[in-house]
Parts: sequence; structure tokens; C-alpha cells
Amino acid sequence: MSALLAAQYGVGALVTATLHPLGYAKVLIQVGHEPMKPKPSVSILGKESLVYPNVLQYVGYIKKYDGFWGLYRGVFPRVVSGTLGNVVQNTVMEKFKEMNKAEEEQKSSTDDELVTWIKTFCKETTQETAGRCLGIVASHPFHVIMLRCMVQFVGKETEYNSIWSSIGAVYRNDGILGFFAGIVPRLVGEVITVWITNFLAQLVNKYLVEDKDMKSYTAAACGLIVSHLTYPFTLVTNIMAINGSGLQAAGRVQYGSWYECFGQLRRQGALKRGSSMFWRYYQGPLILMDGKPYPANSRFLQ
Repeated sequence: MSALLAAQYGVGALVTATLHPLGYAKVLIQVGHEPMKPKPSVSILGKESLVYPNVLQYVGYIKKYDGFWGLYRGVFPRVVSGTLGNVVQNTVMEKFKEMNKAEEEQKSSTDDELVTWIKTFCKETTQETAGRCLGIVASHPFHVIMLRCMVQFVGKETEYNSIWSSIGAVYRNDGILGFFAGIVPRLVGEVITVWITNFLAQLVNKYLVEDKDMKSYTAAACGLIVSHLTYPFTLVTNIMAINGSGLQAAGRVQYGSWYECFGQLRRQGALKRGSSMFWRYYQGPLILMDGKPYPANSRFLQ
């Protein structure tokens, strides 16, 4: 590994660790832990609504009950997961580049421009898909550990307090397959994201963007848009990663499969839960008191 690549991994790990409290709060929101009351507010369209505290206020809540260092619960497995995934992905992509370079030297194609474009697009996208999926497979056990470390905040458990205790707890509760809990929706979401992102980026660069420097940012911009569409797969992944763990955050409902979880969230209108960090509207049943909406939940009315 070159010094430059090692430095890039180091910077990536530092950024991940710095932003960890925000990701931590988002995970707790994703699993449905809402300890703070939603408050009456007005939506952008002027409609009276109930709004949960934003993610920064949620971070403050965690700090209040768990202290400053409590904000970094699960940060080590998160950094390991991200770094390991990137290393595997980049290693695989480097191998593909070497193969492609050797093939280019022997290439003598008579295909027209459209056929060449389709072949190149399918080949490059397939290779990127393989690299990213292998990175996910390699890093997913640490992703599971990270999530279970975080959601212990809900029930104040201590079973997943370290990497070694977490490995033992996952194996005892779920066996070897427990380390890959939730991986299928994660892979499905990743495959969809890669193919749609690359297709959109190719179209935009071909017909809309002429500046060469701007073209390098097209894929990232398209990726942000597509990731919003595939967010439900991320949500289901994180819920299934704690499913059957015995932790209080996993709830009483145990899902037999990831698509069962997906279906229930869809029926509840909760497939976007946790996707917004600042405009978090309460979606549950309401009652009116003095002409103002309040959640029909005795816990919040106390």
C-alpha cells in the first residue's frame, strides 16, 4: 500500500470518527427510538404539524445521558468497517484496471459507437458493482457489531461493549450467519445504486455537461440523488442487523426475512424513517387539544 493511499484511508477514518455522533443519532432514529416529545410546528406549506427535535438536539440528548464519550459508542467498529470495505473495494478495482489495460492493448473492435458504449458501460459498471459488493461482504460483520453497540443505548445493555464481547455475543445469539444479518438488502440497494447512478452520469455527461472538470463531479451528484431513492434498503439493513439480537431496541417484533420488514415499514409509511436530519415530522395518530395537534400516545401526553 502506497503512503498516499494510506494517508487517504487515515483521513477517511478521521472524518468518519469526527462525524460519528451524527450517524449514531441517525441509527437510533432509524430503529424507532424517539425519547423526546414532538412539538407543534408549521410545515413549509403552512400546515400545522408535529415535529421531532432535529439530529443535533438528539445528539445533545445522548450526551446528557451518556456523557461526551458516550457519543462515540460504536465508533471503533464503524472505522474498521469503513476502512476494510474501502481497502477491499480499491484492491479489487486495481485488479480490474490491470485486466482492462491488458485487454485494451489487444483490442481491435469493429463495433459502432453505440455498441461500444453499451459494452463499455456494462463492463465498467459490473466491475464497480463487484468491487463494492465484495467490500460490503468483507466489512459487514463490523457493521453489525457497530449497530448493536449503538442501539444498546436504548435498553442500557452492556453485552456489546467491546469488539471481542460483541463477536462472542453475535455468535451466541445468531451463530456465524449473525455476522451477516441484514446484508442482502444492503447488497440489493448497492447494486441498484451503482447501476442507476452510472447510467444517469453517462447520460448527463454525454448530453448536458461539456466541461471536463464538471464531468468528474457528475457521478457523485447523481449518487446523492439515487441514494435517496434507495434509502429504504439502508433502513431495512440496519433494522435486520439487530433483529433477533435480544436487545431492547430490536423490539418485540421479530422479522422472518428482510422483505417482511420492508413490507411492514411500507404499510406504516416508515420507509423514510431517519432519512431527514432536520425536518422530522411525526407520522403517527393525532388528537386535537385546544385546536392544536398532539400525538395520540399517552407517553408523550404525560
